[in-house]
Amino acid sequence: MDENTKLTLDLLATEQAAKYDTQCKILLAEKPILARIMQGCMKEYKDCTPEEIAEKYIEGTPAISEFAIHSNGDIVHGINTEDKSISEGNIYYDIRFIAIVPNTKTPIHMIINIEAQNNFYPGYPLIKRAVYYCARMISSQHGTEFSEENYGELKKVYSIWICTNPPKKLNNTIIRYSMKEEIIAGKIDKNFAYEENEFDLISIVFVCLDKNGGGNNKALELLNLLLVEDVGALNKCKKLESDFNIPMTTKLSKEVDFMCNLSYGVLQRGYDRGISQGISQGISQGIEQGNTNSLRNLMHNMNFTLDKSMAVLGIPQEEKAKYEALLAQ
Repeated sequence: MDENTKLTLDLLATEQAAKYDTQCKILLAEKPILARIMQGCMKEYKDCTPEEIAEKYIEGTPAISEFAIHSNGDIVHGINTEDKSISEGNIYYDIRFIAIVPNTKTPIHMIINIEAQNNFYPGYPLIKRAVYYCARMISSQHGTEFSEENYGELKKVYSIWICTNPPKKLNNTIIRYSMKEEIIAGKIDKNFAYEENEFDLISIVFVCLDKNGGGNNKALELLNLLLVEDVGALNKCKKLESDFNIPMTTKLSKEVDFMCNLSYGVLQRGYDRGISQGISQGISQGIEQGNTNSLRNLMHNMNFTLDKSMAVLGIPQEEKAKYEALLAQ
């Protein structure tokens, strides 16, 4: 295989991976999914039902980083996912939203960030990136959540990392890192110690999935089914309804189907045709088929126009006539 052909295949794989990554975020931002992640990963919600969490405690509309989604469903666009700092640069959170802590005398809010992470070893310890994200969510509250020196208004932050390809030793685990009080010397009267909610302001959770499914936690089971199990869209939708009591609305069903259609099976079919018809022709057909499927799904599932769908997928407008003909077939 020559270098130009290899580069084209790499670019095609990267393009499909980016589309798949975006669709994962769209699906994870659905309130019924978020609620089950919160119940399984956050101690504050372990005694709540997913329905209670979705209806009462997720405030506003969580934001998705990749592109604005205009929907009349339960997708959330709340606080901005862009965190600006003149000295530290900008970072974009996959999903970020505000939630109310249950069973408190006065309303207490938390800021929650969820990241979908495929590469567990990106060249640095992933936990350090998670700590940095939490630190930015803490520092960015100055001037928005509190002013001057009123640090009592500081909100707790959570960063939950859903790792779809962890090392085997971590498969089907949920690991939480948080701030703890430690008395190094002497004794302290409990009446003078800080309350836990006054220092427990940062929590990081790693949810490590397994392509073979399983897990003894409902959030693990749900995320394995959604993101890593290869059982097809129809079976996923049936299991979401029967095993997790998630009503399969037309919109949610289409989103699951869209994500499954964006899997690497589309790429592989293009490559297989390339073997029998010539690598260059196979690449061209693979790109066209992948783009046509993605355009059709965006137009049907998200009610996007062809022009907007092409813009989202990065398809040049001069190719519009070609794709209009392909969509009409």
